[in-house]
Amino acid sequence: MAYQVLARKWRPKQFEEVVGQAHVTRTLQNAIKQDKLAHAYLFTGTRGVGKTSIARLFAKAIRCENRKPDFNPCLVCETCRDIDSGSSMDYTEIDGASNNSVDDVRSLIENVQYLPTRGKHKIYVIDEVHMLSVSAFNALLKTLEEPPAHAIFILATTDPHKLLGTVISRCQRYDFKNVSVETLSQHVLHIAKAEGIDFSNPKIATKLAELGQGSVRDTLSIFDQVLGLSGTNVVTEESLTQALGLAGTSAMKELLSGILTGNPKSVSKIYKQLINENIDLKKLCDQILNGFYQVINSIDEQEILYKEEVLASGALKDITMAELFWIYETLVKDFNWALSTMNPDKVVLILLQKISLRRSILTGEDLKISEVSQVGKPEAGTVEVVVAPQVPEKSWNDFLGYLRQTSPATAANLEHGNLLEELDTVSVPLIVSIAFPEDAAVFKEYVDEKDVYARLKNHLADFFETDIEKIQFRTQLLSHEEKLDKNFRTKVEIDDEIKVNIEEERRQKILNNPYVKEAEKLFNSKIDKIILKD
Repeated sequence: MAYQVLARKWRPKQFEEVVGQAHVTRTLQNAIKQDKLAHAYLFTGTRGVGKTSIARLFAKAIRCENRKPDFNPCLVCETCRDIDSGSSMDYTEIDGASNNSVDDVRSLIENVQYLPTRGKHKIYVIDEVHMLSVSAFNALLKTLEEPPAHAIFILATTDPHKLLGTVISRCQRYDFKNVSVETLSQHVLHIAKAEGIDFSNPKIATKLAELGQGSVRDTLSIFDQVLGLSGTNVVTEESLTQALGLAGTSAMKELLSGILTGNPKSVSKIYKQLINENIDLKKLCDQILNGFYQVINSIDEQEILYKEEVLASGALKDITMAELFWIYETLVKDFNWALSTMNPDKVVLILLQKISLRRSILTGEDLKISEVSQVGKPEAGTVEVVVAPQVPEKSWNDFLGYLRQTSPATAANLEHGNLLEELDTVSVPLIVSIAFPEDAAVFKEYVDEKDVYARLKNHLADFFETDIEKIQFRTQLLSHEEKLDKNFRTKVEIDDEIKVNIEEERRQKILNNPYVKEAEKLFNSKIDKIILKD
């Protein structure tokens, strides 16, 4: 029999086998039990958390001829087997990414009108439904609102914010959670035991769960990849790091400790060794951030729970919480742009050295080049004075940058407005007044939606480290006259102007290039048009 990857082999066949989505499966089972089936369902959540698996399982449970007392499908009747084999006339599953045209949807709608060949219901699952074109959505709307009594639609998407409000309002919505590390770790251990696989250290299962980032499918795919490299039924830390291009635990411990103790020479040495070993740079940056995240979140009443696992002994001596937060925040921002530069490996090295020298830089006590190699080596008999860095005040632009990472859709809408008055992050309450031009009213309406407004206040409270009750967030529209009177410009307008200026500078630079000038003379002509490429 051909090898079957773990993600497919361990796809849930009963509601109880679904990992981390009990709130969804319980509700769906109750709907079958009470015979209260909706005509349209919307499953939302990140990739690999079980949306399509539960849609298929739900469909089998609805159509099963010998349903179990707990409302699970029997899996052996002809109806269940037909769905599993893809030969059912009454169960249709399509991919919205490859069947996204209006003609595809019209064909589906025409099929909806026919009665099921067996049983009471015909079920249509549309995966990645957000990929449908606008015209396809419009063609589907009427059928979603008033489908035939025998038709049930199950829509699945990773990007619900891309769906039309008119589609969402016609569905019962179920939001799937990212699965916790603890739950994923237990799932990996359960599968390993059933498959006869051993871990040289049980913490490897936890590491696999962390790398899965809340996705069951991603976690099992990574597990498969590691098994492929190990070649045996024993998974070691070495096979894990080699298969995934990760830095080993001991190297990471030394790297993080070097950053904390202010030893750029040690940091540079370890970093270069890792790069020479072809460690994936983005994954290395993620590991560094995750390491500091663990350190920050393992401090409970001054007890360092993970000190021996994450850091070398003494690395946290004289380090303040404010300093840890500053390091983490700075690395998040700097890594973000460093990875997009022309020489990211060199830029990241400079950033890590800069963070290691943070105390001398932030206190104005800059080191001479000859002194850098001695950093972290106080002479015998001397007293080392440690000065905690001053955490820079956070700005509105800093918040927008943070929001782009945590809620890109909200950030994109918010950037069409701008602060009406400067933020005073010291005073209480923190007053945030955002104005939108009249022609940007649609973006204000989005921000003012109840759910978006509530999430935005939570993001503000998290970023500016204050209680949500101490934040006053308000929006308003500016008329054209008010906008001119206040000389008001949104961030989008400012960014557009900057882009135009940069493009014009590039054009002028090209026009003034000596070789271009020489070519104009040679051909007795002038440059008519310059096309700039990003």
